[in-house]
Amino acid sequence: MQSSLPIPTISVTRGGGPTDTAHDEKLRRGIIDTSVSRPVALALSIVFLAIIYAVPIGQAVAEKVKGEDSPLLSLFEHAPTKASLRQFEKDVEQASYPKDFVQPRLQLLLSAVGRAGNKRCIIGRQRWLYYAPGVTYLAGPSFLDPDFIHTRESEAPDDGASAIHADPRPAILAFKEALGKRGIKLILFPVPDKAMLQPLELHGRGDRSVPISVPRNPGWQAFVDEMRAKGVAIFDPAPEALKPGETPRYLEQDTHWTPEWMEQVARDLARFAAEKASLPAASGAPTLHARPDVVKRVGDLVDMLKLPESQTAFRPQTVTVHTVEDGGGTAWEPDPAGDVLLLGDSFSNVFTMEPMGWGVAAGLAPQLALALGRRVDVIAQNDSGAYVTRQALARELAAGEDRLAGKKVVIWEFAARELSVGDWKPLDWSSPGDARVGAGAR
Repeated sequence: MQSSLPIPTISVTRGGGPTDTAHDEKLRRGIIDTSVSRPVALALSIVFLAIIYAVPIGQAVAEKVKGEDSPLLSLFEHAPTKASLRQFEKDVEQASYPKDFVQPRLQLLLSAVGRAGNKRCIIGRQRWLYYAPGVTYLAGPSFLDPDFIHTRESEAPDDGASAIHADPRPAILAFKEALGKRGIKLILFPVPDKAMLQPLELHGRGDRSVPISVPRNPGWQAFVDEMRAKGVAIFDPAPEALKPGETPRYLEQDTHWTPEWMEQVARDLARFAAEKASLPAASGAPTLHARPDVVKRVGDLVDMLKLPESQTAFRPQTVTVHTVEDGGGTAWEPDPAGDVLLLGDSFSNVFTMEPMGWGVAAGLAPQLALALGRRVDVIAQNDSGAYVTRQALARELAAGEDRLAGKKVVIWEFAARELSVGDWKPLDWSSPGDARVGAGAR
């Protein structure tokens, strides 16, 4: 049966909205008329100029009140160069009072409301904080990829930095060989990054009711296989899988591990070192014990956000550390006479270095000494674990102080992220008394 309903007609008209060029010759030519009255234009210009000039005028007034010299004067003290202009920019930025006032308050608003961190700190879920270079290490390309290595080494001078060595393998193998000539065992200890062992707190994806594999940098396994094939012992404390309901291994708002997991790692490391280096029974070591202490502070990642001191968006975390003491109640200290030398970065210093705010004599080295029941020597410095402790050791040897005398094992601890962001400077270990930075290193 045919329908008798009328068929609707659709009328097509030319000309759409205000941006349709069909009806306007000027729009077709890309010309848009904007009408701004003279009073409005004048007012906008005054506001714009006021904002532009308020910053330097406010800076000058603040410097005058405080009796400080302006960093602007350094611009005219010598002929400008690329390095001097870069340093001038840094000086102006660091001396800026308007920035010091505005930035912390704006960052607090962005962090508390929008979960926005900065170039150093990433805000995860439930106010967990992460160090950005660690996330870059985990999510980035293989640190052994030749293109990645070439890119890092070629970009460093462009950024005004000295040349770097991005491939970690030559420096590690050279150090291993130098120690081997003196009968000393090298144990490599790359500390897993927080993003590796607390991934769900970072991104929130995944099933929390089942075990999940530990994420790794794509180059990790090839690196481990190559190092072990060449005789380098690698201590890896990361579990095979992350199980549901496990106690966190990292502090919520800090780059570093919890004291509980650090102490467990120290015990495991002690067993590993004793086995790999065939350590003899200790003699003459002081009797050590540990006593609990409660410490509380916001983490170093909160510090990196540079929030106002009065901020309450991130609360201090309370933990229990175990301070290591001898029988007389004296806090543990490194002993150069020990046959174990720990080279470490901030993961070694946390809970031991008082300025870090997490306790004294309770970190990796004292816990290692306690677990081994022997003296332990330490060279540790925060940051740049790829080279600073090796360099410090090399300088002592070059100065005639043989820090390796009597050593059976050197444990080289550094953050795993250094494998992809560190500078693996070569050092000349040709003779114990003449260790120095190798050719091309700076």
